[in-house]
Amino acid sequence: MQEQWRTVISAEQKRFSIDLKELWHYKDLIFLFVRRNIKVIYMQTILGPLWLIINPLLTSAIFTVVFGNVAGLPTDKVPKFLFYMAGSNIWSLFSSNVNGNSSVFIQNRALFDKVYFPRIIMPITTMASNLLNHFIQLAMFMLFWFYYFFSGAMRPSPTLLLLPFIWLLVSVMGTGIGLIISSLTKKYRDLQIMVGFGLQLWMYLTPIVYPLSEAGGMFRTALLINPMGPVVETVRHAFFGSGIFPWQFLLLCVLTTSVICFSGLYLFSKTERTVMDTI
Repeated sequence: MQEQWRTVISAEQKRFSIDLKELWHYKDLIFLFVRRNIKVIYMQTILGPLWLIINPLLTSAIFTVVFGNVAGLPTDKVPKFLFYMAGSNIWSLFSSNVNGNSSVFIQNRALFDKVYFPRIIMPITTMASNLLNHFIQLAMFMLFWFYYFFSGAMRPSPTLLLLPFIWLLVSVMGTGIGLIISSLTKKYRDLQIMVGFGLQLWMYLTPIVYPLSEAGGMFRTALLINPMGPVVETVRHAFFGSGIFPWQFLLLCVLTTSVICFSGLYLFSKTERTVMDTI
């Protein structure tokens, strides 16, 4: 009786391919890596996972004091603390995906060099871990939101229904950018150093610490062309009913994210074949 092989290893590779069936086969490994990511970040810390709540609270408090009280920037009649928390939370989801995936080859080279598994699992794991962290922070945000909502300080809009799509869009965008940077870092290591500065600059070019209503003319258009601009404005419009719902620019953001995602996946797929010989 002829033996049936369970796994066939072939040297032939397509330029761009993601085997969804193979990814499903490794689903347990994804769950394992997600759990590892959560545990490793807060290992040997006194407060542990409480930092997930403390970080956005401190960030929002600093923004409230510096930009809301000292600089006197308006917040579209939204409570200042809540205004800054909504913007910083969605930005944190984006930046954590960029940072987490911009060095995926360097951080995991020891693992990649020893055992085979689909390399795309690592970006998926990072994205899933960051979404989990975001939902924990979102739960804390909702406590403040409900307090102000029942006090009549604001009125949400039907765009709340778009929030799951927004979370996925931001995660995919950040992951795509991270994969592009990680793939190019194979030749240009300077990119890894520039990521932090680039994200900080990008944040101030996004209406995080100021409302879009304060911008006019070409600067307002530039803020909306920025892929994160309509995302932040949509989140605030959903929760607070303030500002606008820039659906045209949100559609542009979807198109931009699609290009970024496919570019990142293509470069990642191309780079993973030879990256272990150069890093």
